[in-house]
Amino acid sequence: LISGGELDVTGAASGIGRETMFEFLRRGAQVAAVDLDLAALEAIKAELGDYGAALQVHRLDVTDRQAFQALADQLVSSGFLPHVVVNNAGIGFLGPLFETPPEVWDKVWRVNVMGVVNGCQVFGPKMAEAGDARWLVNVASAASAGPLPNMSAYAATKWAVEGLNMVLAMELETSRLGVVSVHPGIINTAIVRDARAVSPSISPKQLDRLQAYYVKQGCHPEVVGQAVVEAVTLGR
Repeated sequence: LISGGELDVTGAASGIGRETMFEFLRRGAQVAAVDLDLAALEAIKAELGDYGAALQVHRLDVTDRQAFQALADQLVSSGFLPHVVVNNAGIGFLGPLFETPPEVWDKVWRVNVMGVVNGCQVFGPKMAEAGDARWLVNVASAASAGPLPNMSAYAATKWAVEGLNMVLAMELETSRLGVVSVHPGIINTAIVRDARAVSPSISPKQLDRLQAYYVKQGCHPEVVGQAVVEAVTLGR
């Protein structure tokens, strides 16, 4: 299913997206990786040397529906209709609900939910029409089952992704296009190291303690990348 197939990964410049991209490349997939940080993607591709020949990189804001559609059209017209789309791009905000501004809610919703919706809608119909086994992989979170304080916006959006996944799976039941719902737990990524996405009431000491916990207790994001490959390979 994977070898020789095509893969599109959003948020691929770091963390879970990066490791998922690497895992599929190791299995022989042709990969299109997208991120807001194109320079980071280009650096990764350069570091891969000959191995990077199977990787193409693009800058994309997943909240920009027109740009997402244009990229999808460009890929499909070049013969690249993904067998797997990984909608991974996501952001968070750390702070109490009463201190989470409306503009933060809007931004987190647009990236975490509408980014997934956009990825599914621009690729999904043509993937379903192809008639062979293909997968939409939508990254939710353990927070959709066990949320913690100070993460209301993040948890709410990941609950929304989980609900979207359940409905989409039912709608595609007679199709060979499947849905994989991913629920990472404590993963050591940069999402907890962005001091710009923190409420003023969260002290530097609290943030340092949280980051240290993720470093000490968190899984490496490659664990998630491997799980995603296993899920689409085994059809889970």
